[in-house]
Amino acid sequence: MTLRLISYQECDGAPVRVGALVDDKPYDLMRAIESTGTTLLDHQCMCSVATVLACPRCLDAAREALARVDEGSAVPDARILAPVPTPPKLFCLATNFMSHMAESLSQRLQGGEQRRELETPRVFMKPTTNTVIGPNEPVRLSAVSHFVDWEAEMAIIIGRPAKEVPVETAAAHISGVTAFNDISERAFKVWEREEERDWDKFFDWLNGKWCDGFAPMGPCAVPAEDAGDLDDLDLRLRLNGKTMQDSNTREMIFSVAEIVSYISHICTLETGDVIACGTPAGVGSHQNIRLKDDDLLEVEIPVVGVLRTPVVGP
Repeated sequence: MTLRLISYQECDGAPVRVGALVDDKPYDLMRAIESTGTTLLDHQCMCSVATVLACPRCLDAAREALARVDEGSAVPDARILAPVPTPPKLFCLATNFMSHMAESLSQRLQGGEQRRELETPRVFMKPTTNTVIGPNEPVRLSAVSHFVDWEAEMAIIIGRPAKEVPVETAAAHISGVTAFNDISERAFKVWEREEERDWDKFFDWLNGKWCDGFAPMGPCAVPAEDAGDLDDLDLRLRLNGKTMQDSNTREMIFSVAEIVSYISHICTLETGDVIACGTPAGVGSHQNIRLKDDDLLEVEIPVVGVLRTPVVGP
């Protein structure tokens, strides 16, 4: 069976627990394992989705238990969070789809004119404690929101730590996959400037990625071995039911293995680190569509499901 692991709370302020979606219904994973008498050698690995994904024995136990789960393990009122609510590190890729580079003003980040292929990935980070939100949590437009936009992405989750790994073995360090929305403020400005410089524009672009709630993730994480070829997954975004992005990860400029290898040469990748792998064409800025109060965003990766994010005005 395809595992769809979730992080959840039974009520606000309650401890975060690991669960799973079975037919879109949430179940507590540890209770399911205990109720079915499934053998589990190490309970410590059950403390988070990230550690479960990194533990093959835990995944086997989860599959065995969920195949015969009973209603006693169901948590119908669960508040589902991002599968990795606070990643140790959250990396994103700028223009990893040629179609998005073609429509984007950010090709200056690639060093000038658009090229058929880039020589290296362009990696940036988002702060995790304020940007990451779960499914159905709203993106809240603020008083300084000028042009808030969407970017549907596939995100990979690191299982086994990686340091300076070659491309050939990098995929072995990926434990899971989820859906991600790299919400972006395209016209970031807090203070007025008398003069605009190119360096200011670069930092405006970067700062426009850091606002509260700008990293919706979920609704679940799927083990890499259940997801199939991560370089060949359909990826879509709908705005108020209308399809705005429709692509496949095979269109990425850099594969997931290349991305992991590259970042691992910058810093050590840890269990639970999340890497959002870039977005295809179809963002709002190219169509002069900015997010507004009462909009609904839906990012869909079929094996993961649909990540729904409402938008709330200031």
